[in-house]
Amino acid sequence: MFRRNTAFLIALILLCGTVFNTSAFAENKEETPSKEGYVLDFSSEFDGDSLDTDFWLDRYLPHCTANSAGSSARYSIENGYLNLYITKDSPDYFGGRPCSSDPGNLLWAANGIQTWEKNNLHPGGKQQRDVEPFEGYATQYGYFEIRMKLPDSGGGGYASWWLIGTQDDARADGTGSRQNGEIDIFETFFDSPGVFEPKVHAWHDPELNEWSKRINLDGEPLDYKDSFHTYAMDWRPEGITFFVDGKAVAETKESPRYRMCMILSMYINSDFSGWDGPENKYPMEWLIDYVRVYKDRNGYDENDRLTGFERFVKDVKEYLVSLWQRFLSFIDTFCEKPGEFFKNLIKT
Repeated sequence: MFRRNTAFLIALILLCGTVFNTSAFAENKEETPSKEGYVLDFSSEFDGDSLDTDFWLDRYLPHCTANSAGSSARYSIENGYLNLYITKDSPDYFGGRPCSSDPGNLLWAANGIQTWEKNNLHPGGKQQRDVEPFEGYATQYGYFEIRMKLPDSGGGGYASWWLIGTQDDARADGTGSRQNGEIDIFETFFDSPGVFEPKVHAWHDPELNEWSKRINLDGEPLDYKDSFHTYAMDWRPEGITFFVDGKAVAETKESPRYRMCMILSMYINSDFSGWDGPENKYPMEWLIDYVRVYKDRNGYDENDRLTGFERFVKDVKEYLVSLWQRFLSFIDTFCEKPGEFFKNLIKT
């Protein structure tokens, strides 16, 4: 009896030690569905009642504005969803008056969270104040997936899930980096929910080229506001493949070769986001079910990366194959009509 109780006590101590030494992220990993051929590297399921600030900074590029109210994230977490939202009276990102439908006073409201922050993080934004570095999550390569429902806002507005290089090669003041390329897994206008636009911006990376693609998604456009869908990318040395609801919809033949962090952001009244107007409905609510990153079990081989000349040859081959397929399709269609004509002639 004593031996049995001792064994039970030791097992209980070991179990408690395991539980109390396991991070919330590790527990989350056990609950998150697996992906065949991959291992989970990061997951935010938004099942609690607060944002995991070990991995997410609840501000949007605070180094780009002196207005802390404008860069502070506005969100809630309820029923397993992260809700990022913009209201009619959201503060202007740069500290001006709130958004207005007056064409002479269309000031910019931005809202977002990010897994990394440092001075000069985003080369497209002007450095306005020094910030304390935040290092939540960054990685190189992987399968990135989000499940979300776009805002049903009826007009202008813009949502984006994007990656930016962490610029590990930068000088002490954050300048001089070439590792600052950008991958926009999606950038979507609220008034065009059935359009998917992945992009790559080179910024100062000499190995990247500007790339973008506009894709009309399957089904009715309003489906993407009325229900949840998954958006993903598989980032590898040889390129990036983009997915919507598990279907590959676009690919590149090159990719960044350094760590990148994630940013979730939404905007209204900027020169690229669409404008406030009478048809807009507030609050603009962007519901996100989860954000996950998986890694290939077999790792990633830099030898799979194509050189510039190899990419050119591959492009030419793919173009010629596409041209040949269109020619064969034309011949099949053309020959089918005379064939039907002669068949009918013989019958008569």
